[in-house]
Amino acid sequence: MEHTFLLRPGLWQVEGDFVDGLGAVTGVEGTAEVRHYPDKWVYEGTLRTVTATPQETRTLYEIHPLAPGTIATHWSSASATLGTLRGRFLILDDAILSVYESATGRYRGQDTLFRRSERRYSARGALFDSAKLLSAWSFELGRTG
Repeated sequence: MEHTFLLRPGLWQVEGDFVDGLGAVTGVEGTAEVRHYPDKWVYEGTLRTVTATPQETRTLYEIHPLAPGTIATHWSSASATLGTLRGRFLILDDAILSVYESATGRYRGQDTLFRRSERRYSARGALFDSAKLLSAWSFELGRTG
């Protein structure tokens, strides 16, 4: 199965739910864009809460390009609230798995993207502060470009 998210440049619409550590659910929408350069891939995402006063979160991942014949690679991201994050992507059948942690090891998380079709993925993930759940999410991604 050939993946179209991450392994090919593209623009994706994102919508779904964000759940805080207490279980409160907030709708979100946004975009995810993947760009490929010779020395790195860039994954840039923007999410906005669907609330009376929307809050926006931006993420920027720098990804080491996946070498031919391999199924895993590493990435890094800088977060204003979490510090530097370092993680790995693993391509396995219909899923793209990601595990990561902050430079201090305090924050850890995981994200799984399931390929539903060439133009559709489902994402599920969670972020922890040591053993405490900070957030979880359930998103749908649809390719727009």
